[in-house]
Amino acid sequence: MSEEVLIKAEHVSKKFCRSLRRSLVYGVQGVLHSLNPFSAAQQERDLIRPVLDQELRRDEFWSLRDVSFEVRRGECLGLIGHNGAGKSTLLKVLNGLIRPDRGRVTMRGRVGAMIELGAGFNPLLTGRENIYNQAALLGFTAAEVTAKFSDIVDFSEIEHAIDMPLQNYSSGMKIRLGFSVFAQLEPDILLIDEVLADPDGPEPQSEWIEIVNDSTREQAMVGWSL
Repeated sequence: MSEEVLIKAEHVSKKFCRSLRRSLVYGVQGVLHSLNPFSAAQQERDLIRPVLDQELRRDEFWSLRDVSFEVRRGECLGLIGHNGAGKSTLLKVLNGLIRPDRGRVTMRGRVGAMIELGAGFNPLLTGRENIYNQAALLGFTAAEVTAKFSDIVDFSEIEHAIDMPLQNYSSGMKIRLGFSVFAQLEPDILLIDEVLADPDGPEPQSEWIEIVNDSTREQAMVGWSL
């Protein structure tokens, strides 16, 4: 097991507001605070300061509270919790889709994220065209994709439908195609949400776990519903 740390979360906290109107006001206040030249120094002090309920404004709640962990190359971290526990929120923070209110996240290497089923796919394009689009979002060149294209198609086991518009794919076929791109292009970090738990998936969940393990020996992976 490598000692190289690819994911490092330090005291990450994220709060949301139940009221849409107040959340807009709080959002503007947050933007103004981030423009303050002294806010960076405040963030450093917040790393060691306890997270208190008194920080919550009206109608706010903690979705993530003081979360810290490290994931090294070759390790796989699974998130377990009930609905609303913050699992998907944490994955979105790691992927940079959501900014934490407190704490810091450090990611090293190329990041692949299967946060939602079909994210990044265009239903009007064919499977072949979506492979190139998805790989481009991961930062790979067309030449790199062409070199791996046959392996991606073979792994997906949907060669018969590769030139068919994606809108005609079943959800299981979309999962298989999307995961094939990630598995064969081998990003350093792979983030997986509940997409592999789709009931129309072509593999039982135990077989998906084996595929994930085989595909992430040189990566770091974080996911749930595995």
